[in-house]
Amino acid sequence: MMLIPDIAGDTDRKWRRLRDACLESVRRLNIPIFGGGQAIAWNAPHLVVIVGGDDTTRSFDPACAYGSLWSSGVRWNYGWGVDSEDPQPLPLSLTLGYWLMLNSRLGDRGVIVSDGAFQAVDFGASSRECVELGRDLAGRAERVAMIVMGEGSTCLTAADWAWNAERGRLSDRHVLRALSDGDADALARIELHGTATGRAAWQVLAGAAGDQRFHGHLHANGSRRDRGYFAASWTSQS
Repeated sequence: MMLIPDIAGDTDRKWRRLRDACLESVRRLNIPIFGGGQAIAWNAPHLVVIVGGDDTTRSFDPACAYGSLWSSGVRWNYGWGVDSEDPQPLPLSLTLGYWLMLNSRLGDRGVIVSDGAFQAVDFGASSRECVELGRDLAGRAERVAMIVMGEGSTCLTAADWAWNAERGRLSDRHVLRALSDGDADALARIELHGTATGRAAWQVLAGAAGDQRFHGHLHANGSRRDRGYFAASWTSQS
């Protein structure tokens, strides 16, 4: 939630740097934008999938889905589903990914013209389930881009949870290396534990990457308010 300026405030430099890093990572996907004053890249994705954790694994119909931040006191609703007869509100992880995609447009200009999909994955899904889901998503178009939303460990400094805090720090170091190196195999091997809610979404990414080689670029990492965070982008080397 602290990615949203109306919640974090623009005076907090650390959150602003993280937000800028996330927006830059989305821009590197070369999502095609019509009317934004930018040429559409030759390798622009045909499909953009936003992936994030939730209490259950499910996809959302783009014609009915919408993101909303009203419950957090921010007047922001967006998506075709706002006016749908069968509205499907997105979970927070997908809402934040949607917000990043829309705000990655320079000057907020232009219309995103690639197809889109919203995919939630159960926080507790097994590694195998996540990898298989990622493979399925990657096969839905010739060129697929993903915006993958997930938090690092969430009890890094709690003194009364010392064991979990140490486990969380070790897990975050593992994730950091995997994201920096574009290492899908390492992401797929992350162990399930209760303090890293991003694990399932990252393993969907690992499945989508498959055997392809990627160049990883780390835009930001650190911890804030007992939470680990990362912002990275992967570019195919093929």
